[in-house]
Amino acid sequence: MSIPAITTTIAILAAAAFVLTRKGPAWKRQLQFASAFRAGRKFYQSYPHVAKDIAYGDEPRQTLDVYWPPDGDRLPVVLFAYGGSWNWGDKSLYPLVGARFTAQGFVVVVINYTLYPDATFPTFVEDAAAAIAWTVKNVPAYHGDPDRVFIAGHSAGAHILSLVALDDRYLAAHGLTRDVLRGFIGISAPTDLTALLRHLETHPPVRSASGLQAIMGGTHRLPQADPIRHARGDAPPILLLHGERDQTVPIAIARNFASALKTAGARVELREYERADHHSMLLDGVREDPNRPLRLLADAVEFFQRIDAASTTK
Repeated sequence: MSIPAITTTIAILAAAAFVLTRKGPAWKRQLQFASAFRAGRKFYQSYPHVAKDIAYGDEPRQTLDVYWPPDGDRLPVVLFAYGGSWNWGDKSLYPLVGARFTAQGFVVVVINYTLYPDATFPTFVEDAAAAIAWTVKNVPAYHGDPDRVFIAGHSAGAHILSLVALDDRYLAAHGLTRDVLRGFIGISAPTDLTALLRHLETHPPVRSASGLQAIMGGTHRLPQADPIRHARGDAPPILLLHGERDQTVPIAIARNFASALKTAGARVELREYERADHHSMLLDGVREDPNRPLRLLADAVEFFQRIDAASTTK
């Protein structure tokens, strides 16, 4: 069994174990996670239009998967970075992102990046920039349009991609500018690290403030690692999606970031989801449930299509 398959199996078994030992809302949520993992695994194994484990660099974690629709050429592209507290995750756990967006006519690139403790900031941001550079150069081979690349991330992945979108140094290392990005979606994004540190000091079970500081390479690097400090008026169009019940990254962080971007003159939208928490934001966006319309997916697709149309007509 491959390492991605083992990772997925462990995640499913962990969710199942939680289900068997818990009751109440958490029990239901974990059952939904297990169901989504199974559906994603089935898609990952059976979908014919996916290229897996492509290297975009020389390091072991510098790999990505590309999904494309069965029809069409020069299609818009979505590059996705998952969350996991900067220390956990694998692209093979997110095939439903590929499934949902290819069904809407997008080429989808799901990336891995180097995780803590093997790396600290800015290595994982540099990885994401390298993955974007690979995409711009190579996505035509997968029916994607290199002039129509969007980026989207959840949690830690959103933090990483927000820095690529706002701080020129990362793409400049590959001879690129922010103009290669049509837009950015940040889902449950920790984009105000000062506010997040204050939150962690009073809510330590998720991750201690000292742990976050270590991931970011120490307190001296926090200003460079904090997206809100890089707010700028010439940023790509940004859509922030955040759950009002998020206790991992409080919604005040999204509001702070949106306010800073607006003050700088950037094009930014913030959409708040009344009943969503940190994890259900992404889960409810990709799983099929007739009682829960895919609001996040619909909002994301509408944003991408609207920005794409506006950019194309210029």
